[in-house]
Amino acid sequence: QLNSWKYQHDGPGIRQRWQLPLSGALMLACLPALVVPPLAIPLFIIALILMLYRSRKLLIGPRYLICGREIVYFANVQRVDRDDVAGFLSLTPAEGAPFVLNREKFPTNARKADKIKRNRAAKFAKVAERLIVHVRAANPAADIRVHC
Repeated sequence: QLNSWKYQHDGPGIRQRWQLPLSGALMLACLPALVVPPLAIPLFIIALILMLYRSRKLLIGPRYLICGREIVYFANVQRVDRDDVAGFLSLTPAEGAPFVLNREKFPTNARKADKIKRNRAAKFAKVAERLIVHVRAANPAADIRVHC
């Protein structure tokens, strides 16, 4: 079971398991509905939307995280840098580019600036703490630096 948070990352999003089968079923339902075009057109549009929609999420499991096309295995992480003032967390693996989690990419439904800032900070803190716990469990030798 993977924990997920909405996160506006770069790259493609994630489709749910039910999206493609339901989209295919609606496409097949369009064929007999062609007799009645006012019924076939909405079914086709809904099927197309379901097929193309992808949600942008950050998925965290006990051994790895998935964000778009990036997969970070916690056992490979050598260094963790967390800066609450700047609003980022960096996971640096032994090889490859570091993964950077940015506080400003967490969406919120708040409308006021102070609430938006508070909600993003709370989500970032929760996710960052969870990532640090998972890295410590998978690689106790990792260098973890927290700047407040």
